Amino acid sequence: MNSGDEPRESSPPRAAQLSSTQSPAPGSAKLRQILTRSVFWAYERGSWQYDVIVLVILAFIFLTPRSWFHDRPRLQLSDLRHVQGIVQISHKKNLWTFQVDARLVQTEGKPDLQSLLQDVLKSRLRRNFTIRSVTPVKDRNGIILGYNVVLQTH
Repeated sequence: MNSGDEPRESSPPRAAQLSSTQSPAPGSAKLRQILTRSVFWAYERGSWQYDVIVLVILAFIFLTPRSWFHDRPRLQLSDLRHVQGIVQISHKKNLWTFQVDARLVQTEGKPDLQSLLQDVLKSRLRRNFTIRSVTPVKDRNGIILGYNVVLQTH
């Protein structure tokens, strides 16, 4: 008998055996590929996958509540070295909250803090208002950097 005529054992190839025992389930590999392509933005522009990713990003931007982000401006010593001014912090109905740089108030000669703030804010805002509260903003050394002023407009 020739060597080519001998019967061989019927067994699957070696590569097929390894891949069936070591590879993850086909569903999880597909899911991993989808997540990888989504994170690295690997879909072609104009494909439905690309459009879905864009919609998810836009939904996050426009549907995320503002309360999740605490990015209100705060006076810091480094800010006050360069800028003097008034910063609006919030507005609810007829209540406004501003941060006023302390250097704007100290330039006046009046001893009463509320009347000084009234004059500074009146020249800037050009509205009729009543000051509800004044809270000093201090740095970690206790130096007054400015004032949080809550106003009620008429």
